[in-house]
Amino acid sequence: MTDPIRNDVFEDANGLRVAVKQLYAPNALGVCFVEYKNLSDSNLRFLTKEQFLEIFHWVDNFGSTDTFVKVVLEKEAKSLEATAAAKAAKAAQPADEPDSTAEKTEADAADEPVDEGITNATPTRSS
Repeated sequence: MTDPIRNDVFEDANGLRVAVKQLYAPNALGVCFVEYKNLSDSNLRFLTKEQFLEIFHWVDNFGSTDTFVKVVLEKEAKSLEATAAAKAAKAAQPADEPDSTAEKTEADAADEPVDEGITNATPTRSS
């Protein structure tokens, strides 16, 4: 691997694993720096790209074990499944039956008490 990118895991000859945090663009002299950290401590370290590639070799991509992405994708999949199931249930419902999610009539709305949140409010200070 010639170009380290964010979340790549590299290993040196002694088995020390490091994760690439950032690869900086070349400066005015054309030198690229790699910002990385050892997986065993939290100190950020810097080397030129050439020195870094001489010392370390590519092992894995840390992004492949990113659990946050998997959780988000699972939640999206579940919400899509729930939406599809709701559409299927609505399509299966006969047209002559009233819809349970239909709007309430004015008489039903007048029967329900209106709660503006004032009657149930608790005082925040004691006097």
